[in-house]
Amino acid sequence: MKRWHLFEFEDQPWLPTVLRNLQTDFLSAMSCALQIYEPAVPLIDKVLEQTSGRHIVDLGSGAAGPWAQLLEKGWDVTVTLTDRYPNSKAFARAQERFPQRLTYCPEPVDARHLPAQFDGMRIMLNSFHHFEPNDAQAILREAVERKAAIGIFEIAQLTPRTLLSMLLGVPPLVLALTPWIRPLTFSRMVWTYCIPLVPALILWDGLASLLRAYSPAELAELAAAANGEDYRWETGRIVPPFPRVPITYLLGCPTVPQP
Repeated sequence: MKRWHLFEFEDQPWLPTVLRNLQTDFLSAMSCALQIYEPAVPLIDKVLEQTSGRHIVDLGSGAAGPWAQLLEKGWDVTVTLTDRYPNSKAFARAQERFPQRLTYCPEPVDARHLPAQFDGMRIMLNSFHHFEPNDAQAILREAVERKAAIGIFEIAQLTPRTLLSMLLGVPPLVLALTPWIRPLTFSRMVWTYCIPLVPALILWDGLASLLRAYSPAELAELAAAANGEDYRWETGRIVPPFPRVPITYLLGCPTVPQP
């Protein structure tokens, strides 16, 4: 199926912060409830071993994603959270749980122009599809030029089956999962149940994400265009047992670890 780069509400600067944060809170809770990204840990570890480092810079962290859950299970990494629209309250809650292993940037960070002070393996969990091909390629090219490892992990996959699953499965999941999201605020209940704007925004953005999704072949093409000397790429798809979600991935790593 053809890739369509439709807009997502979450990307719009005019979207009220409260609605964006309610969306990212749900996405983080969903990733933890379904343990979506656990199958990616061995792939990330493989790259970290090659780079002789254990620090991760997460680009497009939303509401801290699954990082607190992964650290709680004893994963030996440190993490810095960043986002163009940081959910600072969620970041702070995650840091409170792991003050020695998790930090965050409260200021907006554009993944296309990552400041030099962010040093480590770059990770993007279901955020790469937000970028059109030219910007996506620029993100990969900058990693190559700065000899930084990068890992792209996308659960969005454009097929008729995933489109149907999104339409039928996401709205009930939002309604079922929301009471378990903390903090359980008045605004969360109002915008989810009384005026169900959050489920509608999540459904639209979810459908747009599927239409924006890059296939493994498209990721490989972007990587080839960004390639440089002493850098290698690997792309593929993880298909874990149900109910975990398949993950499309792209890994990039300098062949000579930096001192």
